[in-house]
Amino acid sequence: MDDMLHGSIAQLAAQIRKGELSPVELIEATLQAIDQCEPQLNAFITVFGEESLEGASRAEAEIRNGKDLGPLHGIPIALKDIIYVEGTRSTAGSNFFSEESPQFNAALVSKLKSAGAIIIGKTNLHEFAFGVTTENPHFGATTNPWDPSRVPGGSSGGSAAAVVAGCCAGALGSDTGGSIRIPAAVCGHVGLKPTYGRISVYGVLELAQSLDSVGPMCRYVHDVALMMNTLAGYDFRDVHSENRPVPDYTEGLNQPIRGRRAGVPKQHFFDNLHPEVERTVGDAIKVLEGLGVEIVELDLPSVVAGHEVTLTLLMAEAGQFHQQRLAKHREDYGVDVRELLEKGLSLSASDYIKAVRVREIARREFAGTFEGVDCILSPTVPIPAPLRSTHDLSGGSESNHIRPRLTQNTRLFNLIGLPSISVPCGFAQVENSDSKEGLPVGLQIAGPWWSEKMLLQVAHAYERATPWHTRNVRRETFSMDN
Repeated sequence: MDDMLHGSIAQLAAQIRKGELSPVELIEATLQAIDQCEPQLNAFITVFGEESLEGASRAEAEIRNGKDLGPLHGIPIALKDIIYVEGTRSTAGSNFFSEESPQFNAALVSKLKSAGAIIIGKTNLHEFAFGVTTENPHFGATTNPWDPSRVPGGSSGGSAAAVVAGCCAGALGSDTGGSIRIPAAVCGHVGLKPTYGRISVYGVLELAQSLDSVGPMCRYVHDVALMMNTLAGYDFRDVHSENRPVPDYTEGLNQPIRGRRAGVPKQHFFDNLHPEVERTVGDAIKVLEGLGVEIVELDLPSVVAGHEVTLTLLMAEAGQFHQQRLAKHREDYGVDVRELLEKGLSLSASDYIKAVRVREIARREFAGTFEGVDCILSPTVPIPAPLRSTHDLSGGSESNHIRPRLTQNTRLFNLIGLPSISVPCGFAQVENSDSKEGLPVGLQIAGPWWSEKMLLQVAHAYERATPWHTRNVRRETFSMDN
């Protein structure tokens, strides 16, 4: 069963079309895995058991009768619980919406359903997607599949944990300051934050409107490309959506990357790294160099200021979105999220305008940088997965103390809307870890606006040259005896 649950979407789709695997068998095995893992993992808020089995039966009949909707047909996909599914609750990790059901599908849900994907459930997250640990005071903490004593990152920690544990073939997360890439790095899978405006966020609960993106989280690069083929595109209902041509992200995925130029920044991105992260990412850069990529040093003076002002914009926009609800129901928010929202409301128009100016300076600087390089390389996260909080989550968590470290290398790309992908690049040996294999480390590859196809090619070339994507968590990790 583990081979099935850790197979790629591409492999599963091929087996389904050859009649070697039925969607019903796949969904039954996935639901069984969720039952086994959930007591310890806590990756899901809602599981669509009956609905998923009905969808699998329908997909099986459709494929048997020649109605093939593509590689996602019959494949189990999980959604972060800020993404609306008609008639089912979308909690956003908060008690405010625990009984409410949206009356429409998010744009990306409509696309997934049109492609025949089966929505297996809604995943746990940091409350209102505003945190990096997925320690949720209302729905409990999600654990890291490699080491349950560690956080899975956030805010899309439930999606990441579900993917790595084999509880779905792929998932969707949102990314406002690193919330796809951070969990991807510390849980050990592939996560793509696309260019701002590439995938519609219509029907996705807002955190910070000028920073929010949605993207795929999968075990393999090819699967991310398959999901991008379904998800990317213009949506007039999303005011930030860009009407640009959508390429076939799987076309040319195997082409050589020899001759590409990759930049390694002098400032910020390699500061204060855990020694094992520094070693592992350094080895990954050498692998790319061995594949024919030219490595050049970059001078990016705007990075430090850009990193700082991203949080200004995030807090101000989130504070504005939550202002009325916070005024009426302050005590119903988790302590860490409430603290950030109140800081956001204390910011002035002058603070916001200064941040916008820094964003424009950084945008121009990076536009010039990409005239000389194809992509930028860095650690996704400068440290391995931190330990989970040891105290009552209702009294707050350590999320706000950990946040600056975990978002060190990710949130700048939200500031200026650039695409970036995290791909597993090794394992860190860490003291006091329950994982014999070590803790995952991610390599971040960022590129110019609309360059997702090129980023996928570079990431895929690296993946094929290394063994890290073949490592799977042990099923006994989820025994309640551990």
